[in-house]
Amino acid sequence: MTEKKIKWTDQQQTAITARDSDVLVTASAGTGKTAVLAGRAVDIVSDKSICPDVSNILVITFTDAAAEQMRSRIADYLQSAFNRTKNQHLYHQLLLLAAADISTIHSFCKRLITEYFYRLDIDPTFRVIDDDEQKLLKAEVLEKTIDWAWQQPNLQQDLRSLLYHRDLRTDEGFFSNIIDLSNFLDCIVSRQDWLSRALLLADDPSGLADRQKKIISKKLTQILHQITFAISLYAKENPDGYWMSSWDKPFIKTINDALSFLNKNKWDKAFEILNNYQKPSKYNYTPRDIKGPLKDVIADLAKASKSDFEKIFGLALLNPEYLEQMNTSVRPQVRLLVALVRKFDRLYEQAKKTINCLDFSDLQHYALKLLTDPNSPKPAPSDVALALRRRYKHIFVDEYQDIDLLQQAILERLSSGRNVFVVGDIKQSIYAFRGAQPDIFLQRLAPAVKDPRKAAPSLRVDLTANWRSNKEILDFVNKIFGRIMSASFAGLTYDQSSRLTPAEEQNQPPAVSPAVEFNLLDEEIDYDEFTSSQAIKKLVG
Repeated sequence: MTEKKIKWTDQQQTAITARDSDVLVTASAGTGKTAVLAGRAVDIVSDKSICPDVSNILVITFTDAAAEQMRSRIADYLQSAFNRTKNQHLYHQLLLLAAADISTIHSFCKRLITEYFYRLDIDPTFRVIDDDEQKLLKAEVLEKTIDWAWQQPNLQQDLRSLLYHRDLRTDEGFFSNIIDLSNFLDCIVSRQDWLSRALLLADDPSGLADRQKKIISKKLTQILHQITFAISLYAKENPDGYWMSSWDKPFIKTINDALSFLNKNKWDKAFEILNNYQKPSKYNYTPRDIKGPLKDVIADLAKASKSDFEKIFGLALLNPEYLEQMNTSVRPQVRLLVALVRKFDRLYEQAKKTINCLDFSDLQHYALKLLTDPNSPKPAPSDVALALRRRYKHIFVDEYQDIDLLQQAILERLSSGRNVFVVGDIKQSIYAFRGAQPDIFLQRLAPAVKDPRKAAPSLRVDLTANWRSNKEILDFVNKIFGRIMSASFAGLTYDQSSRLTPAEEQNQPPAVSPAVEFNLLDEEIDYDEFTSSQAIKKLVG
């Protein structure tokens, strides 16, 4: 019995068959992104003129389970294509698939390091430690770092100043920031460049102040959007109501005036407006001239806007003496913190060599080192990278929204140009705490074209036909994301091209009422727990 060929949607077919450009696929859950990635891989290896066999593709995922699922899906499609066509080339690819490079990026890096260990001066019998062992090792190294610091006469005075009124009594005390910063730097392409930049900013606080001013500008814009959204909800219910005017002066006017000066780089004028803000004796949160649950939603938005606005006044930057204090106090503290992190890193490297191990970050950094030409003044591929470019005709990346700067640098060394296919969903990015930077995906989407007939370095394809949910649920999702996702707030506009629709062939279950039950949890953020290490990471970038 001949197997039926898969019937792809027009969007899926475009993603599978597009050639001569990088392909960036945005795909929500249930739109068949895994199937499309596997389908494209099979479509490519079926054509010997562009990809001789499966050893010429590289598929990167972020979990071992996803890698095995991808291998299994590609195998199924190859088997189906062979059953349909009896093409011996496809059968040969099916036999070779077990050895194809389909794995997590860490597994790929480990294979690369094992093959070229002699270029890195490491023992090829190294093992990779897990997260628990790494935490224990870093805790031991931190103690040695602290002991070393107290023994340095040139550091003792700055150390006392740094620790003055700091909490040292718990494992989460101030010294834990050293480990936090070191962990953060694991995802940075060059930790030494980052630390050097931090020192430069400490020596010239005006640069640091400029970054802080941009943060204030962005926060004020978000607050303004929040309160104006609350007002727009109110205006739809009661366009002639009085509640809107209670927020116009001085709240909205103050923010608008401050932003006007900030946009003109007139920081002094903007801060003067903010510092002269007269807080009302009482805020009118609740619009009492409308009824129903919308009244509470509007009140919550107004309260959040007011709370976020007043937190800005606690920032040191608004103090006229801030830059002077930066010069006299912050500079030596930043220098000391950088010295502590550098010493910690050196001791940690020694500890790992003693037990002949690497951590997951090492795998990526060593791989990037192998792939980068050490003699080039700018980042350039090494001879190893050029050899791999000849091998990997096409590169695939799943869950691209979870990539970080270090992983992106590795991909750039591996790519020969216009041969990378990525698929992801910005809305599903949840690994920022691990260093994931969805902005990388957004930045690459911005210049991409949507018309496959236009020759361009990158093509954007939006998968919107959903196979998992019925129309009522998708309508609800579209309404929610259409309200909350904008370029200014979320970095991505949920426009018509992003709206989900039920797949035509999907068997729709009978409608039920209500189709969606929505439970909203609202928790306060404790800004006092925003540690100095987090602040430095955000400001230095």
